[in-house]
Amino acid sequence: MQTDETAASREDALTRCHFRRADKMTAPAIVLANPKYPHNVGQVFRMAADYLIGEIWVCGQRIKDATDSLGRIPREERLRGYRDVRLIWDENPLSKLPSDCTPVAVEFRPNAENLYDFAHPDHPIYLFGPEDGTLDRAWLTACHRFVRIDTAHCLNLSAAVGTVLYDRMLKQHLSRRGITW
Repeated sequence: MQTDETAASREDALTRCHFRRADKMTAPAIVLANPKYPHNVGQVFRMAADYLIGEIWVCGQRIKDATDSLGRIPREERLRGYRDVRLIWDENPLSKLPSDCTPVAVEFRPNAENLYDFAHPDHPIYLFGPEDGTLDRAWLTACHRFVRIDTAHCLNLSAAVGTVLYDRMLKQHLSRRGITW
């Protein structure tokens, strides 16, 4: 059973890790469902800054426990754009989805669209499952689109996020130049 003191201690740890609270999600955004490793969350933070994604929403007990012991999320703090990314803790980020967004599950599923052919929506919310599992049914039910990254072997969480965000930026660039795929 969790005491008030334990809950307050967890809140202090989340604050030290630069997690924030928010009432509403803003697209484009990334949602990390129950990530296992703080260093992957730190790398996702850097990817979000590099590819101009303003929010990362994180949920799951494992990352809370891991950050309690570290006291922070590892990241490259010298990166100038890190202040432009909000790292948000919320146990139920699905309840914060805006009505004009398109939730996209990045999952290796048989019927998922291949990233090579994927046309990124205008207001995406990219949902990524944990490093050692998949998104559960509630998350998948909320998604309008499903995309998979075909590689010879599985990618870790931060590499998958970086691949999707690079693909999005590349296709936006090509589209502005009148090139379609």
